[in-house]
Amino acid sequence: MSMPAHGGYEPSVHRKTRRCWLLVPSYLIGPETWRGVDEVMHLLGQQCVVAKPGRTTPEDPDHLGPWLASILEAMPKNTGQEVVVVGHAAACPRLPMVVDALLGLGYDVVSMIMVNGRFPAGDGLSPVQADATLGEMLDQMVRPDDHVPPWYLWWGGMIWGMVPEEDRDRVFSEALPVPRSLFDQPIPVPEIPSSVERAFVATGDMYAMSYEEAQRQGWHVARLEGEHLHVVVDPVTVAGTLLSLVGRPKVRF
Repeated sequence: MSMPAHGGYEPSVHRKTRRCWLLVPSYLIGPETWRGVDEVMHLLGQQCVVAKPGRTTPEDPDHLGPWLASILEAMPKNTGQEVVVVGHAAACPRLPMVVDALLGLGYDVVSMIMVNGRFPAGDGLSPVQADATLGEMLDQMVRPDDHVPPWYLWWGGMIWGMVPEEDRDRVFSEALPVPRSLFDQPIPVPEIPSSVERAFVATGDMYAMSYEEAQRQGWHVARLEGEHLHVVVDPVTVAGTLLSLVGRPKVRF
């Protein structure tokens, strides 16, 4: 497997330690985005679970609680095995919540990895507070039932070219309408102990600012050539990259 350079480190895939990998998809798409990476991880002898984000309605006063509960439900029984939490896209700002909850349940979380998503706002902003342009776009799309259309319809034909034709139906069929109010709820950012490694993987330049912020904060980083849905397009490289980012020399936070 040919791997790119990673933040100044020589690439090294750590296969000897069998960990439990919790793969969290964007709540705007679904678990099919992680299917290929999940399969590769299993072939490499890793335990891997893919969470299925729970859905909420515009009437729900809390969109984060049900989502977090659905992510935690994916976890197997705690056996003391090391856990790595990985999130893609819109799941990234919510990952500290997942790590904090798992630590509270006694799981040995050793690493948190964000893949091509927005860096968590330290002051716990909502998605539209963190990105005013997003709020304006959503307001223009909101339907009479207070939902916004499936994510892949937001961008016109641009998204279709990111995924091979044979994978489009299974990936995009999971992208359902979501409540507009979901984007107004602030996302808390609990403090994560320094014993938990942090890493950020950028696929392309869409989240260059998040990549740079991760670098500034001393996270392990990797940059892959690809588009936003590179986790679907090249799961072998993505899986190898994730493996190579865990178990590196500790970074001070």
